[in-house]
Amino acid sequence: MTPRCAPLADLVELVEADDSSAVSTAKVDPADPVFTGHFPGFPVLPGVYVVELVGQTVRAALGEGRRPELAAMDRCRFLSPVAPGDELRIEAKFSWAGPELRCTAKINTGRGPAADLRLRYRFEENR
Repeated sequence: MTPRCAPLADLVELVEADDSSAVSTAKVDPADPVFTGHFPGFPVLPGVYVVELVGQTVRAALGEGRRPELAAMDRCRFLSPVAPGDELRIEAKFSWAGPELRCTAKINTGRGPAADLRLRYRFEENR
């Protein structure tokens, strides 16, 4: 049986941000229990973790006050595996379409491109 993973804590470190873009980094913990079952003998970070790291980048860039919720994944291309111990660089560009925030993100490891995402977020005020 695969152990359950704790929810991802805030793992990204914001490098730079402005009104239309953000860059962050994250280190993939090789001891994360997700690697036990994904996949035995060839551990890779699940794609949902990569999507969450982009969300963390968006939240860090926008700051306190509003909490973005993922509304849609318009494109989700995983280009190469993210392995235990990898350092990720997340480059996100933002644009507004009415009340939605559109985000195009490129995720890279030291080996090159890992993912290319287009996501949409909606907002709810923090309670």
